[in-house]
Amino acid sequence: MSILHRLRTIRSMPLGVVASKAAQVLGRQLKNRMVGALMRNHCTYPPSFGMVPLSRRLPPLPLKDDGTLRRRALAAASHTFDLLGSGPVRVMHPQAKHPQWRDAVSGAHHRGNRKRAARLLAMIDTPGYVPIDWQLDFRSGHRWSERVWGGAIAYGHKPGVDVKVPWELGRLQHLPQLALAYAAAPDARLATEFRDQVLDFLGANPPGWGVQWACAMDVAIRGANLVLAWQLFTAQGASFSLEFEEELAAALAAHGRHVARNLEWSPDHRGNHYLADIAGLAFVACALPRGEETDLWLVFAAQQLDAEIRRQFLEDGGNFEASTAYHRLSLEMALFAVALILGLDDDRKAVFAQYDSSPWGLTPGLRPGPMEWPPFTSQTLERLALALGFAQSVTKPAGDIVQVGDNDSGRFFVLDADRSPLDVSHLWAGPIAGQVLATLSGGAMPVAPVHARHGSIEGGGDFPTTFRRLRLVPADPAALQGLQGFALPHFGLYGWRNDRCFISVRCGRLMDGRGAHAHNDQLAVEIQIDGVDWVRDPGTFAYTGDLAARNAYRSVQAHFAPRQGLAEPAALNLGPFRLDDTAQAEVLAFDAQRFIGRHHGFGMPVWRRLTIQAAAIVIDDSQPQTGPEIQIDTPADLAGLLGGDVTFSPAYGVKE
Repeated sequence: MSILHRLRTIRSMPLGVVASKAAQVLGRQLKNRMVGALMRNHCTYPPSFGMVPLSRRLPPLPLKDDGTLRRRALAAASHTFDLLGSGPVRVMHPQAKHPQWRDAVSGAHHRGNRKRAARLLAMIDTPGYVPIDWQLDFRSGHRWSERVWGGAIAYGHKPGVDVKVPWELGRLQHLPQLALAYAAAPDARLATEFRDQVLDFLGANPPGWGVQWACAMDVAIRGANLVLAWQLFTAQGASFSLEFEEELAAALAAHGRHVARNLEWSPDHRGNHYLADIAGLAFVACALPRGEETDLWLVFAAQQLDAEIRRQFLEDGGNFEASTAYHRLSLEMALFAVALILGLDDDRKAVFAQYDSSPWGLTPGLRPGPMEWPPFTSQTLERLALALGFAQSVTKPAGDIVQVGDNDSGRFFVLDADRSPLDVSHLWAGPIAGQVLATLSGGAMPVAPVHARHGSIEGGGDFPTTFRRLRLVPADPAALQGLQGFALPHFGLYGWRNDRCFISVRCGRLMDGRGAHAHNDQLAVEIQIDGVDWVRDPGTFAYTGDLAARNAYRSVQAHFAPRQGLAEPAALNLGPFRLDDTAQAEVLAFDAQRFIGRHHGFGMPVWRRLTIQAAAIVIDDSQPQTGPEIQIDTPADLAGLLGGDVTFSPAYGVKE
């Protein structure tokens, strides 16, 4: 965040809150710098013995490849990555051409980790292997230092530099892609590449140091992908040396300990980061042998998942962070972690009846045992089923979801390849993800989609008498026949759909209290007819790497929503992840043919009414005086009327 944004944020807060937050930030920075100074001469790698054998959970998967899996695997094996709009880039360590690159990479670390890093890198014996630069934002060229303690890493302070790029690479979500290609057509070179990249990462990124250890969420997702990739490889018959598996197990232990000690928990403000922490911790715990530490990780993850699923997914199934893309990410994490735990063998299930919570000592606490099996309440599983139904409800007939709020392209696992970045159907119909989920949970999907029930909302009779009317007339009026309404009141989305048409209206309160991933999109309408988008949310495109673009995509000017000149319903200058709920949006009427809502973001209320007629969609917006009706016959007509200078972005860093 820029200094200007920080100052604006500070000015918006009470003095006592500013003082408290400043003390917390300074205290955290001082602590992390002191920890880094103290750890320079210590080895942060766990011992590489006593952590095997790793637990195998997956049987062989019957996969067929049309060439997609192989193509993606070969790109990853050549260290060519296309992440967050970068385009295909081959990522090489700056010492890659040095004849003694292993010594150069390990020698860049502080003294305590050099010997162990050198040992890990020496295990890479494949001729011509080219090391990857895991610290690099390869879009901007900025490189973080592996000599800075992860908690003290600075990011978001340089224009054009995006820490999400190395974080995305460091999640290692391409490693399961290597394993899937191996499953479809075994090739020892893919297993060797998996081994080499794991050793490369471990040797270049000692636990706790550098940008790859700055965020517990990314550490947790990386741990889960390491587990899944190894499981997929070994299920298909790939074998690795005992020495490698010992190092992999030690790395998983390091990941679990880092996440457990750096949980992104807050009594008031916690979200997808914390959900990732506990989901990743579950995967790591289930992969490592039983012991006091791993048993407690497993029970803690199950307890917290049970609570967080009911907290983070609302009563209509929508995610509380006001974003359909973050709904996908959070649902992936919850589904895979719940499936993993439900499918535990009898030995692991016994943990829940036997554990001693007294050694935990971390925040949040661990409830004492014993726990009944299963560890998830029926309400939790029902909420997951509703979350799956929500994902179906917000999917348009052409297959993409409505973009509401932020989209950073975040994923837990990337298994079903070459799908649209806005396609979430892998959650209920993905051939690979579905197989993995069913296998993890013991032979069946953990839940089936359930759609939230809704009734009509009567009201809106006091709609203003002066308004502007748009009449949208599709070429084939039959596309509007048979529309079925859907209402997601807790998330804040209403609409109608059939096999040809999708219409939605955004109208809802910000449930997380800060609007971290929300946009100024109240009363925004989205319409698709016969696979053509007449109007759609523009997406997100950027976070801290481009603050001007971030605000442009969050602005009401980028949405088909009521406007008042250049005014914003909520201030955009308080920080890139803050949007106050000044709009106080409310639904006044909704039924099979009509929606009426209003918000208060401009001071005086603004109203919008949408009516489904036999051959048209009619939209009325409150105005000081009534103007002539405007007929819209094509999407181009509507685009010309709305104007706007942001290009549609289906994924983070990508423009169409």
